Amino acid sequence: MEEKKDILITGASGMLGRYLKEIFGSDPDYRVFTLGRGEDNDFRCNLKTGAPDFGSQSFDIVVHCAGSEENDYDNAKLNVDGTVNLMDALDSHPPRYMVYISSWQVYGAEEGTEITEGQPIIPESPTGLSKKGAETKCETFASRHQTCLTIIRPARMFGNGVGGETLRMFRDAVNGRYIHICGNDARLSIVTAYDVARAIKEVYTIGGIYNASDGKSPRLVDLMEAMTANAGKQKRITCLTPDWAEWIWRLGRFIPVINQNLNPKVVTERMKTLTFDGSKLIEKSGITFHNTLDVISRTDPTYPYSEK
Repeated sequence: MEEKKDILITGASGMLGRYLKEIFGSDPDYRVFTLGRGEDNDFRCNLKTGAPDFGSQSFDIVVHCAGSEENDYDNAKLNVDGTVNLMDALDSHPPRYMVYISSWQVYGAEEGTEITEGQPIIPESPTGLSKKGAETKCETFASRHQTCLTIIRPARMFGNGVGGETLRMFRDAVNGRYIHICGNDARLSIVTAYDVARAIKEVYTIGGIYNASDGKSPRLVDLMEAMTANAGKQKRITCLTPDWAEWIWRLGRFIPVINQNLNPKVVTERMKTLTFDGSKLIEKSGITFHNTLDVISRTDPTYPYSEK
């Protein structure tokens, strides 16, 4: 009988970490260990401030999810410092396989269609810069220890426990604070955290760099409407013509909700299409990704919804 593989998941209480814990934990071939700040973790540690002590425990696989996508430099420090601290702790007993969860922000692109893994890496945001820095740390570690490294660069992820910018989008949509500009057909890439976790289980032995998206790239306005349906408040998003939007902003730009939605800079950003080619991960993993828009609106009959 083949021995179980020991897998360490950092950030296991986060959105993606929960799905990874569930998927690997339900497979009898794996024994799951978790690392995080909470008492329910096997190894308690704040990676931002120190390295964990694994004692004599070694791991066959490490999936490093712990990190931040909040675009300020203090939070982004976790991505690099936390990775360095984890690598230090693993140095004496390196895993055979490692997966690092990076971000679409490493590309530094504000606009583009079907960006591939071969796109030049020119990050500008704190998240993009720190995630790229962490990728480099992982690559150095993997090269030194002959560890098979997989880097996943997810598009905007959705699932239970969503946070950051995506959670703010949800709140704006549900509370009627999002105003759409008529004629804006900008699209963006999205993916479920559940599918990313499933794909990781299939490709971690292969290694490589992968974008993660469902390949559908919906319009922004359709995504916002799906978010209202998710909350049981399905409604049409308010739309304004560009001229009306500018006129209202000039009159009411000192009102936060108007400035937040109709500021010319915000309007310009929302009219940019930014999509990523996730076909490599879909092909290598061999799984069928869910239509994330249908999952968000709760109309996908095959998705394992949970209220947890």
